[in-house]
Amino acid sequence: MSCAYATQNHFGRLFDERIYENDLAQRLRAHGLEVYTQVPIKVSHGSFEKTYYLDLIVNQMLYELKVVTALLREHDAQAIHYALLQNIRLVKLLNFGESEVRGKLLRNALTEPERHQPTMRKTGWKPLGPRCTELIEHLKELIRDWGTHLSSNLYTEALVHHLGGEAHCVHRVDLTSGELSLGTHPVQMHDTDYGFVLTGFTRPQPGYRQHLEVMLQHAPSLKGIQWINLNHSRLEVTTVEPEFRQENGGRRIPQS
Repeated sequence: MSCAYATQNHFGRLFDERIYENDLAQRLRAHGLEVYTQVPIKVSHGSFEKTYYLDLIVNQMLYELKVVTALLREHDAQAIHYALLQNIRLVKLLNFGESEVRGKLLRNALTEPERHQPTMRKTGWKPLGPRCTELIEHLKELIRDWGTHLSSNLYTEALVHHLGGEAHCVHRVDLTSGELSLGTHPVQMHDTDYGFVLTGFTRPQPGYRQHLEVMLQHAPSLKGIQWINLNHSRLEVTTVEPEFRQENGGRRIPQS
């Protein structure tokens, strides 16, 4: 930490993260420590591969550097994500964007067996098309390989890849309001008429389902959305359909 303080005293708190990283690494090496920067780690599953870069490893201890006005939960989550990928217990955040360097030690308290034995909770789940079950099976395979608690973006990227890639899987659907065409919106599609979203909420989010229902109201080409939420070691799957049904010769009326 004395080296981190010296780095900020020298450069202030307005530079890019890499400036602090390189200067801090130089100071630590001068003290005889083993230092590596931008260490690549690869995550793969089948033909999917993604590379992350770890900011700083000092004597086998992982440090994640930030230059922000205040550390947020998303920064904690990113640091723990890296610790999980490396199966290490401790990671330290260093923030150079505050008036004084702040260090925050985070602990990965999970064991490997815990991360590979999720429970599945189906909250109104049903397959809407032939590929809905395939979507969930793909995700289960990813969890069996990587475990839980990783970034939801990583699972999403892998699912999109295994479903044919962005060019095949991500479609821009038309949005309307009454007779007015509003434009288009990108949606991840696992089947011709059905989309999916994957989140990582750890607290109940009843409002999120309502927002998905609003999307369906304004996207007439979408017949439903499979909402997958990775809540730590619990896999929650919810099927969201439009609040309308076809009756009386095709006139759309609200369901009771």
